[in-house]
Amino acid sequence: MKLSPFLCLVFAIMVLAACKKEKSEEGPLQSHVCNYSPYTTGSSFNYEFVNVNPPMSGDFVLLVKGDSVIGSESYRVLEDDITGEFSLFDCGGGDYVQLLAVTGIPNAPTQPVKTTYLKENVPLGQGWSEDIPITITGLGDFMLNIRYTIIQKGSNKTVLGKAYTNVIGVEMEVSVPPFIPPQILSTNYYAKGVGLIELDRFEDTTRLRTYNIKP
Repeated sequence: MKLSPFLCLVFAIMVLAACKKEKSEEGPLQSHVCNYSPYTTGSSFNYEFVNVNPPMSGDFVLLVKGDSVIGSESYRVLEDDITGEFSLFDCGGGDYVQLLAVTGIPNAPTQPVKTTYLKENVPLGQGWSEDIPITITGLGDFMLNIRYTIIQKGSNKTVLGKAYTNVIGVEMEVSVPPFIPPQILSTNYYAKGVGLIELDRFEDTTRLRTYNIKP
């Protein structure tokens, strides 16, 4: 099954448990268009995906639909043209936040889950962590730890024959102590002025094929 690149993290986590609420209480960043998320309204990003098991491939387009207000915070909406799944983004001060709609997952929360998926000012080799309260059926309440580490910074990367500059690579590692030890969930690559260009997981890879960024 194809997973939208911005939803893959939450889908994988929900296989293990259902999130109860997001921990972050930070205020809105008050921006939508930044170096690594040029999500101007009307822009589109065409991705191809390749699954390992079962073997399959295809493509989909993420469309920037405009803004949406969640509570008192305004976010930029990206919608998958095939599934209709959507993600909401905000950025500012070098931090990039997304709210992920996970209502299609059994036992998932009805409200979007917030995570800071990129910090462009964090040096190479360093990172940040988030703790999210979860419930594991039959075991009780625990904290899901998500660890982000910058593994590439300011260098080049070629995706589907196209060379991108000023790329940041972010590795995501998850754990649920003491039951699930730290394990790498995915590695995302973001290019300055473009956004997500590649997402690698054990079972699939998603790559940017073409894009059209509106002024």
